[in-house]
Amino acid sequence: MGSFPIHGEEEVESLDRLPDRSPYSVEEIEQYLWECHYHWKLDEKPMHYKVRGVVAEKTDNYRRFWLYQVSDEIGREWYVVVGAGKSPFKPTMKMRAWMYGKENDLGHAPDRFLRDEIDEQHAADAR
Repeated sequence: MGSFPIHGEEEVESLDRLPDRSPYSVEEIEQYLWECHYHWKLDEKPMHYKVRGVVAEKTDNYRRFWLYQVSDEIGREWYVVVGAGKSPFKPTMKMRAWMYGKENDLGHAPDRFLRDEIDEQHAADAR
């Protein structure tokens, strides 16, 4: 499965409540994917990604998630997980926002894909 590194960990405005909407715009997500592809997929030509929109959302354990469905120029399907809330990577930090992309080469439905990603973050929290 192809994947790109986490982008973000930017502090967001408030610790009081989770945001109602994704902290990243479609344009920011597309730029993130283009830059990751350029830097991490050295065996492929630079490529643009088309973000189709949010296909799943979930609020869980002081975090809110949005799952964006994406396609690249050669027809691969990707998902971008966008999160906001308590950092899954540095739990002592204040409210954060992050995103990362993964190729959906197993063809998972959006709800299952997002559930699996949240489960992975819970496992990381437990360590």
